[in-house]
Amino acid sequence: MKSVPDLPSVTLCAIDCVNPALALRALDLCGLQCRFGEVLFISDTASRYKLDGCRMEVIPRIGSVAEYSRFVLKELGRYCRTEHLLLIQWDGYIINPESWRPEFLEYDYIGAPWGWYQDGHRIGNGGFSLRSRRLLDALLDEEIVDLDPEDDAIGRRYRTLLETKYGIRFPSDEIAEAFSYETISPKDRPFGFHGLFNMWSVLPQQELAGFVAALANSSVAGRQYIQLCKNYVELGCMEEASVMLIRRLEVVPDDSQAVKLLASLSSPQAGVPPEQPMLGRNDPCPCGSGKRYRQCCGAISEDRPATTPLPAGQIEFMLHNAMAHHHDGRLAEAEAGYRLILEHRPKNATVLQYLGVLTRQNGDPVRGEQLIRQALDIRAFIADFHIHLAQCLRFQGRLKEAQDCYRHVVAIRPDYVPADDDPGLDIRPGQQVF
Repeated sequence: MKSVPDLPSVTLCAIDCVNPALALRALDLCGLQCRFGEVLFISDTASRYKLDGCRMEVIPRIGSVAEYSRFVLKELGRYCRTEHLLLIQWDGYIINPESWRPEFLEYDYIGAPWGWYQDGHRIGNGGFSLRSRRLLDALLDEEIVDLDPEDDAIGRRYRTLLETKYGIRFPSDEIAEAFSYETISPKDRPFGFHGLFNMWSVLPQQELAGFVAALANSSVAGRQYIQLCKNYVELGCMEEASVMLIRRLEVVPDDSQAVKLLASLSSPQAGVPPEQPMLGRNDPCPCGSGKRYRQCCGAISEDRPATTPLPAGQIEFMLHNAMAHHHDGRLAEAEAGYRLILEHRPKNATVLQYLGVLTRQNGDPVRGEQLIRQALDIRAFIADFHIHLAQCLRFQGRLKEAQDCYRHVVAIRPDYVPADDDPGLDIRPGQQVF
């Protein structure tokens, strides 16, 4: 077994009065990946739960973001018995323990950089953050009064005061990116993450239904939840999207956006060809001759031996119709069309990857992966191919490899998944739904 990081000077902590069961799940996941000096759960319902090795602290209910911010800035310090505290949330925890760096402990505050600031004060998100004893004490300063949201208070409003008056140390962007990610696409393999909208890359498919069922209604009604729904749809993870959207509509039945997204799932899964009409023998020939198909390429029998080359126009005609079958869910007809083309064009990358998608849809992600990798050997620069490969890997439970595919897509085509500063994604420092 791989050795796990030993962090005796760090307390692992979660504070949650809304999704306590999921917060404990996050604590458990982190505790399995690193050894901490202490594990601490703070909640109004802490006495109802038990987690081996975890100290439970009961507090009055925290009912708003403002109350959470006040508690974290002004009261959290008295619960911490070590030199550092790793504060996590139900939607932010350790995912790559091997990425822990001892130098993280040289700083007083580390959180994922914020993508919407470019002024040098970008660090950072509090949902998964490392804080020192020195910082927790410094935050008791009477000048620190504008508390909400708490991470913005630390990273921006009072950062200069904390640095000059108390010598609080903040890391470089590079160190912060190695520590965690939130709204900026991850580089390499960061130690942790934060954000419900990022759960598509870390939550195993078999755990999604239980995770969604455990979420408080207020979290299901939030904007991060619908963003995660969109991400699943855009990435072709239709089963996950369906589970999430059905739960959303149970809580917010008049959500027109969720209704539209759910209706879109009645089409074949993402990754299939776009909608297009079937071509008939009297339609213009795809070869561009201006003649009808039956008078041009279609005049050549389609049942000729595979050793006899087909003209480009006939290949295009067959591909167009196979794609139309695929889009409309006629998978057997689509597969027959794709395989016929491959008899004549075995290195047609488009056909290989669509056949891979179809094979995954038919329940064989291993063979689907093989076909899509063949397509990538021919056209490695096409982002969609990498996304479809990631889907096959996800269905096999190979989440780390799927993440690598998604990261590659972000590198070659940043606009494929929601951009870092997508105006439609309402993410702000300290955002949490109570």
